[in-house]
Amino acid sequence: MNSKDRDEKSLKTTAETEVILRDQDNNFSKSCLWVESGNFYGETNSDEYLILGFDTEFKTPDEALSYEEIRAGDGKYKVLSYQFHCSVYDPHQPEAKEWSGICYPDGEKRLNLTDVLLFAFAEGINSGSISKIPSTIYIAGHFTRADFPAFGDFKNITELISSVRNTFLNIGNYIPVTIRFSEIDKVDLKVILRDTMLLTPATSKSLAALGDLVGLEKLSLDPDPEKALHYKANMDALLQDNPDLFEEYAIRDAVICVRYLEQLIDQCDDILGQRKVPATLTSIGVDLLMDAWKSDLKIDPLELLGQEKLEQQYYSKKRNRFVKQTKTVNLKQVDWHVPLATECYHGGRNEQFWFGPSFEDYWTDYDLAGAYPTAMALIGKPDWHNLKVSLKVADYTPATLGMANITFKFPKSVRYPTLPVRTENGLVFPRAGECYCAAPEIALAKSLGAKIKILHGVIVPTDVETPIFGSFISDCIKKRLSYPKGSLKALFWKELSNSSYGKTAQGLRKKRVYDLRDQETKPLPPSKITNPFFAAYITSFVRSALGEIMNALPKDVCVFSCTTDGFLTNATADQIAEASKGPIADLFRKSRGALTGDPTMLEVKHQVRQLLGWRARGQATLKDGLTDQGDSVNIVLAKGGIYTPEYFDSDRVRNANIVKMFLDRKPDDEIPLNIKTGVRDIIEFDADLVEKSLSKRLNMEFDWKRKPSSVWQDKEHGHVAYSTDPWQTVEEFVRVRDYWTTYGLADPRCIKSLDDYESFAIYVLSQSTLSEADSKYLKKSRPDITRLRQMLCASWHQSKAGLCKRIDGKSAQAFADILTDAGIPCKRTDVENARKPLILNACPDTPDVREALKRLKKVFSNLDASVLLSTGKGIDLLSSSGAPMIFSPNAQ
Repeated sequence: MNSKDRDEKSLKTTAETEVILRDQDNNFSKSCLWVESGNFYGETNSDEYLILGFDTEFKTPDEALSYEEIRAGDGKYKVLSYQFHCSVYDPHQPEAKEWSGICYPDGEKRLNLTDVLLFAFAEGINSGSISKIPSTIYIAGHFTRADFPAFGDFKNITELISSVRNTFLNIGNYIPVTIRFSEIDKVDLKVILRDTMLLTPATSKSLAALGDLVGLEKLSLDPDPEKALHYKANMDALLQDNPDLFEEYAIRDAVICVRYLEQLIDQCDDILGQRKVPATLTSIGVDLLMDAWKSDLKIDPLELLGQEKLEQQYYSKKRNRFVKQTKTVNLKQVDWHVPLATECYHGGRNEQFWFGPSFEDYWTDYDLAGAYPTAMALIGKPDWHNLKVSLKVADYTPATLGMANITFKFPKSVRYPTLPVRTENGLVFPRAGECYCAAPEIALAKSLGAKIKILHGVIVPTDVETPIFGSFISDCIKKRLSYPKGSLKALFWKELSNSSYGKTAQGLRKKRVYDLRDQETKPLPPSKITNPFFAAYITSFVRSALGEIMNALPKDVCVFSCTTDGFLTNATADQIAEASKGPIADLFRKSRGALTGDPTMLEVKHQVRQLLGWRARGQATLKDGLTDQGDSVNIVLAKGGIYTPEYFDSDRVRNANIVKMFLDRKPDDEIPLNIKTGVRDIIEFDADLVEKSLSKRLNMEFDWKRKPSSVWQDKEHGHVAYSTDPWQTVEEFVRVRDYWTTYGLADPRCIKSLDDYESFAIYVLSQSTLSEADSKYLKKSRPDITRLRQMLCASWHQSKAGLCKRIDGKSAQAFADILTDAGIPCKRTDVENARKPLILNACPDTPDVREALKRLKKVFSNLDASVLLSTGKGIDLLSSSGAPMIFSPNAQ
């Protein structure tokens, strides 16, 4: 936005505003506040700025609103107060200048942002806290999506701010505010919106946690916890009952925001030499990394990223002339291969290897220690100018920065194939197929005996003696360890090292964000260090490290699930140690040791006795662990996106609720959800942050990313359970997923018993053995036997398949009785109505069909089953290599 555009869209206010204040007698009255142009620094004094911590108190509707009510514009809260705490940064005045204030709206009328700013300025001046106001204002709140809609001019503000992670802030611009004193006398301000939620470590997102970090606890609203909870949900009642506590509590939140930003600014000054407030915490890490490249490695960041600056010329209609623009682009030889590298970038490996209750054992949850930073540190200085195409499998080692499109086939002995194939339902790891992957996974697959053919591949030579991320990550870790565990500075440095990987991948996949100005979702743009080669290698190495360990475990050891950078298993510590001796594990330990001085590869997160699993990222605990470290260790809980009410305030309570949901679930179960209005609701329906009620179908069925094996009924919990094998191809997975969708389309199903499982397995086998035309009218219930009955009745009428009613001399009723005795339920009318022409080879070849035909052969010796049975090979979920997979209910 150029300066003219900013002026046209500037928020304007006069030099005075009217607000409602509370006096010492608790009376509320209007007060007129004003400032003069001489109260502001000039534009040249850019070193000074004002930090204005901002908060509102409001009362939301007592009940969650429906989507229809939100759309109708009813999603509003009642604003009770606007409060602030101000602190001025002046490099020439080390003494902090601070003041606070609170004002109240007049009935339902809302104050504009400019009104509150003017009130804050006047309060500071009139109280003697300050005589001059900087022209740059950082206005900061904690979760601005909650408070910013409270401004009366919010609609105008939305054109000047952005949405990041479902909250509001400025990125690369500011909110222009013009204060007019007369027709010619005015002051222009730059107001920059920040949200402290985007500037806090992942473990400290709540305002209470942020207060603890800066030594300011949130105030208690009442000694009685229930009454305190009541006041928190009904701040209007607190204002009525205890206005002094209301104001102290309200202003404390604004103070916490300012205190945190002050410490963050000190951190930025220490590490970047800039006393500015960044937009997000991860942006600090990116700037620090790029500074490290320039200062420590003495290398231009563009050179490390395979980029260059080009000056381009284009015609500007607005300026009516050609203008020059400098643009950052990929090097030509890099750009050729960016699509391949982007295709090779995948997320974490998330698979459920077991469905239902596990057997009881000692189950341990292992995580790779610092997985992504450790993998990043392996990338050496790339030589983009000598990038080369290679079709040689041997060229792709665990340390190679290489990408390829390959075909592969693993031997049957490999329990956990390691090459990712992307589908609409996430990554699948079949035994054979075609995929895009990076060098670590190619090297691992080769070591596991896979046959690999590289269709197209590229390798970027690197100098491993110059790791481009190593010194940055190592420095972050050293800084973190130099501060007390759990302190603000320790968490700050931990966040910088852990989040930097995400910036290498930003914008590579179709993640979309909501654009406030255009009111539509748009692709998330890349970061300054986005690079598909780096992102693909990092994620590939982490998946390979897990895959190497899992496949090195003894065959009688079970891996229950795998989630991003960890896995659950009943392997003993000795078995894990033995399985962690492969070349990729050695490389991981070497990198970890260089970063931290401690080469430990795996960390124990949880230890439990019995697990429950249903899909990727869906695990719970049936029997706790035996340690004395509490729920944090003794309970595994990954809800897989399932909502649990906020009043479930512990993992133990949430776990019990999830287990009950699973065991008691029915096909039509829905979960009632009370969620907060999102950015789209707020912008498009003029809503505030209120609760809206939704319902979502409960889905705790298996995701079919693996093929069921060894199916039985767990007698203790009365639920089916099974282990899994990999699919032979991804096409098998896609077909079974489609069958599962159509199977429950008209009549939703759950798989809770052996009968449920067998019914679906027969449906899959019946559908998959027939052509699309022949399978079109198959029944959902016993489709194989129903089709066999139809074909036998037609054959008897039409003298086909060795049957002939004249020769057999049976009546329709007698023929129906014979079929029924053979396990094919049949009525006389079924026989009499079978007049349609017989279509040959249209009966699914299932175990039940073969058994029924075997019995019929004893009655009709001339019966020719070959003309009835399909010759197609189907997907058999009932047997494996000729052996039955379904066991008796007591089998364990």
